[in-house]
Amino acid sequence: GSVYNMQCQHGIFTPDVEHQIMPKETSLYSTIVRSPVSQFKSAFSFFGDEGKMRKTYGDKSIDELIGHYLDSKSAPNEYTAAHSMVINSVANDLGFAHFSKKMTESTLQEKINAFIEHLDQEMDFVMITDRMDESLILLKEYLGWNMTDILYLNRMVSSKPKVTMLEETKARILKYQVIDAQIFDHFNASFEQHIDRIGREKVASQVKEFQELRETFENKCFNKNNIIKGPYNSISWEITDYGENKNVACTFLQTRDVILTKVITDFNFLKTIPSLLRDLMGLS
Repeated sequence: GSVYNMQCQHGIFTPDVEHQIMPKETSLYSTIVRSPVSQFKSAFSFFGDEGKMRKTYGDKSIDELIGHYLDSKSAPNEYTAAHSMVINSVANDLGFAHFSKKMTESTLQEKINAFIEHLDQEMDFVMITDRMDESLILLKEYLGWNMTDILYLNRMVSSKPKVTMLEETKARILKYQVIDAQIFDHFNASFEQHIDRIGREKVASQVKEFQELRETFENKCFNKNNIIKGPYNSISWEITDYGENKNVACTFLQTRDVILTKVITDFNFLKTIPSLLRDLMGLS
C-alpha cells in the first residue's frame, strides 16, 4: 500500500481503521476540542436548530430558545446521555458511541472515564479551539514546521452580533454536554503540560510573532473595507489584486474545506503553497 505523510479530515475517529492508514508508532495523532458551551451555541445556530426554534416559538431570547430545544431532548441519566451534531458532538466525533457500546453494564461516568483514558492513549496532542494560536505554535514545534505552515484565516465567521447567555442557561447546557465538558476539562488541563514542555516564554513569544504575521498577511491579502457575505450568515473580505501567484496564496487560505480537500490531493500544487506564502510576506 501507499505511504501517507498526513491525513487531515473531519470524520468519526475509528482507531482500528486509522492505524491501518497512519501507523500509530510512527505518526503523531492530534485532534481538537472546544469549550462545551461555545461549541453548543455554535452548533445550535450553524445546524439550523436555532432557526427551527424561532419558527416554532417566535422571536424569543436565545436563553428561551435553548431552553425549548433542551426540553425536547432526553436529559442525561446515570447510564446514558445524548450525543449528536449539537449535543456532545465532540464525543460523537471522537467515537464515543462505538466505544461505549461494549460497556453495557457500566454507568455513564464509568464510560466517560474509560473513554478519556482511551483518548489519552490514542492522541499525542489535543489542540484547543479556544486557544487556537497557542495550539498551532505547539503543533508547529512538534512537527518541525515554519510559521508560514500554520498561517490561517478566520472563515465562516458569523455576521450576527454576539449574544450573552444567562449563567443559568450555560449551567443547563453543561448538564446536557456532560461528556464533552469532561473531555474538554481533561485536555484543557493537559494542554498546560504541553506548554510547559515547549517552554512558556518561548510559546508566548512565538504566539506574539505569529499574530503579527497573521495581521500582516491579512492586510496584504484583503481589502478589509469591503466585507463580503458568505454562506450560513458568515462574512469574509474581498481579495486584493496582488498578481496571479500571490492571489493563489491568498485564495488558498480562504477556500472552503470541501473544495480544499480536492485541491490538495494534487501534491505538486500543494508543494508550491509555502513558497507562495513566503513570497507574499517578503520572507526568505
